[in-house]
Amino acid sequence: MSRTKVVEILEITGGVILLTLGFYFFLLPQNLVIGGVMGISVLVQDFIPVSLFIMIANIVLLAMGLIFLGKTFFLKTVYATVLYPVIVFILEKTVAPDFFMQYINESPYLIAGLFGALTVGTGLGLVIRNNSTTGGIDILQNMMHKYLHIPFAWAIYIIDGAIITVALFIDFQAGLYAFGAMILSGMIIDRMSIEGRSGFTFFILTDKTALIKAAIYEKLDRGLTKIKVIGGYSNQEKEMIVCTIDRLQLYTFKLILKEIDPKAFTFVTRTKEASGYGFSKGSSQWKIEK
Repeated sequence: MSRTKVVEILEITGGVILLTLGFYFFLLPQNLVIGGVMGISVLVQDFIPVSLFIMIANIVLLAMGLIFLGKTFFLKTVYATVLYPVIVFILEKTVAPDFFMQYINESPYLIAGLFGALTVGTGLGLVIRNNSTTGGIDILQNMMHKYLHIPFAWAIYIIDGAIITVALFIDFQAGLYAFGAMILSGMIIDRMSIEGRSGFTFFILTDKTALIKAAIYEKLDRGLTKIKVIGGYSNQEKEMIVCTIDRLQLYTFKLILKEIDPKAFTFVTRTKEASGYGFSKGSSQWKIEK
């Protein structure tokens, strides 16, 4: 087995453990429902053990996934899907869900929602970034997307929205906190799913291309791209510099532009994901040939 595959399995395992701990110790004791099989298990915990419900639901949904979504989807889903309820079962037999929350006297919903969202979001993000999933409602959402041609995002809103609506009718206050926790966990999942790093991309039109290029290489150790552009009014051809930098280099980059050509036309965009040299884990920094 390759080192990359080992790291992938370790990250998936760590992610499942983290999201399970967050669910069991923070969301479950306060009855916070953030959607999915996890959320339904909170609603029915008075009638059936949480781990048993999750296992039964996931087995049924896995079978549906194998039939309707194929073997490839099944294989990349089965490990995390089975591991999740197994860890919940072990926790049920060894420690009470309120092990931590019993010591919280002020704002228990807020604390549970915050830390539950942080741990569940981070854990799921680790699972998703390795092209896996914990199964459950994700399988139904994929089926809705494939067979009913419903956009995946809308499938998520429809199913999770229905689950949270039920939770609001049962306990309105807990439901509101759960809704906030769901939004926060979604933001964290989105961020964790990115393999590279975020940053800023500069687009610069200047008559001092060579000087700015040299400064970027020497002071920031970044690469750049030069694009030939034509002015709409002047009809003159110029070179535009495109350069993506780390957020910590933003001030230095602005200082370079100010010192070399304060009149340069510049616009900046936030870059959600930058990967490759200088950004991805395991990639070396830019190497500039003199």
